[in-house]
Parts: sequence; C-alpha cells; structure tokens
Amino acid sequence: MKKNLYKQVLPYIFFVILYLIGKTLRIQIINRDVESRLEKQGKAIIYTFWHGRMLYFPYLYRFSNKSTILTSPSEDGEIVARTAKIFGFSSIRGSSFKRGGPALLKMTRSIKEGKAVTMVADGSRGPLYKVQEGIINLAYLTGAPILPVVYGVKNKIQLKTWDRFIIPLPFSKIKVMYGDPVYVDKKTEEIKSKSKLEELEKKLKEITQVVDSWD
Repeated sequence: MKKNLYKQVLPYIFFVILYLIGKTLRIQIINRDVESRLEKQGKAIIYTFWHGRMLYFPYLYRFSNKSTILTSPSEDGEIVARTAKIFGFSSIRGSSFKRGGPALLKMTRSIKEGKAVTMVADGSRGPLYKVQEGIINLAYLTGAPILPVVYGVKNKIQLKTWDRFIIPLPFSKIKVMYGDPVYVDKKTEEIKSKSKLEELEKKLKEITQVVDSWD
C-alpha cells in the first residue's frame, strides 16, 4: 500500500516543484524555427536530448499534448511517466535493455499516426553522451526527422550520477537550443553504417557546447 501511495503522490510533488522552478527561469531559445519548419511540413518529429538534461522539457512543452515519451519500464520510469502525464504527455514503456521491441513498434505506430515521439539520446543507462541505436532504428523505420535539442543552465545543481543530471536553480538563466534535423534514408541503406549515429551525436555535442557557454 505504501508503494502504491508513493507512486500516486510523488508525481504530483515533482509536478509542483518542476512547474514552480520553470516559472522562475529566464529562458533564451535558439534556432526553434527548425521545429516550426518541420511542423509546417506536416512531419511527425522524433525529439531527442541527453538523459541528464530532461528535467526542463516537460515544463517547456507543458499541456501541449505534443509528444509521446519513451520511458524506462523500471519503477523510476513509472514515476517519470506519471509525472509526464500530469504535464500532458502520453508515454510508452520500454528501453534498449527491456521491452525494446514492443516499444519500438508502438513508437512507429505513433509516428505513422502523425504524433511526435521523444526519446533520450543516451538511453536510460548511458554511457554519457553516447547516442543509442534505437533512435536511429526508429527514424529508419518511419522516415521521421530526428530533432536534437539541449538546454544549459547558468546556476544549477549537477549530480554525480552517470548522466551528470542537471537540476536548474530557481531564477537562473536557461538556454535551450535546437540543432538541425537528422534524416535516415532507407534508399541509401544508411542504417548499416554508424554514420547517422555519429552525425546525431556530433550535433548534440555541438549544441551542448553552445548552451553551456555563458558570458
């Protein structure tokens, strides 16, 4: 009973904390017109960002019902999924380690129905800043563009976890940047090489450097 109560109550506590912090942050958004262009073209987008920099995105896209999020099938993943639901996101449970196949099929179906999908680039276990193959596989199967997006925070707490998880401090400056989309073309069979994996990783790292630089 305590466990169920924990799962029911904790997401609302996280929601309130994230919402209040988000309201105080001074945001600068760079290159968001890339997202606008893709949406005007009627493309279902695959959003991706680093695991350690996920905290602000539910607030940024709050109540938009814009995307389905892939979350881990673990208990922590359930808390994330429940919190995301309060912000207006649906979720698919799975990872490259567990329930990966069914999750990939559900995400493929979601994109073909015209709904955006969000996947963490370096997965639920890392290594840090190493893009996992699942996102490239999804782009290959659907033809959907992968849109890299990252944020950096001037004043923050950075945990000593594998993902260097960032918690923005209230009233801090936050910089969000969108990179150019990555496409995986079936005709050239790019899925057989690591070129697209490396391209996406490079773009994510480049925009990470930009958002982490403060005058």
